[in-house]
Amino acid sequence: MFILISGAARSGKSSYAEQRLYGMDGSIKLYVATAEIYDDEMLSRVELHRQRRQNLGFTTIERTRGLGGLDIPEGACVMIEGLATWTANEMFRPEGVFMEAGRKVYDDFMRLKGKAENIIAVADDIFSDGITYDDTTELYRRTLAGLMIKLTREADEVIEVFAGIPVSCKVSS
Repeated sequence: MFILISGAARSGKSSYAEQRLYGMDGSIKLYVATAEIYDDEMLSRVELHRQRRQNLGFTTIERTRGLGGLDIPEGACVMIEGLATWTANEMFRPEGVFMEAGRKVYDDFMRLKGKAENIIAVADDIFSDGITYDDTTELYRRTLAGLMIKLTREADEVIEVFAGIPVSCKVSS
């Protein structure tokens, strides 16, 4: 099963995704954290996430790029936190902008999906603010939007979280 969960920053989407992962059958539960810690604010957010899942029985893998190469044990339930960060990490590399980041993230995600019993992807809604950004940021937003469209088609369930309230957008029978 593939569940795609999206929502605005601090909407409760991560907590909801963790609850879903916790409730899944399977003895191996992997939490793949994609955040790069680049300042004190990000460190605080990462620490909050670490503390929240501390006693939930997840194995955390912190990896910012190249997730398709992860060794996923058979029957594992996997949560990817999160797609927007992973896409940005793949796109904005030290050597410059990688124009094929959306395709790479999609291909890597589909590899993970093929290995996992169940997979949950968490995505930030960065499309609702109505602001026009510089060309590079708009390229990133278009890349992420294209990725989200493709993954929404693949997902068995799509859930949008608003202020901690999960709203079902798609359920496959």
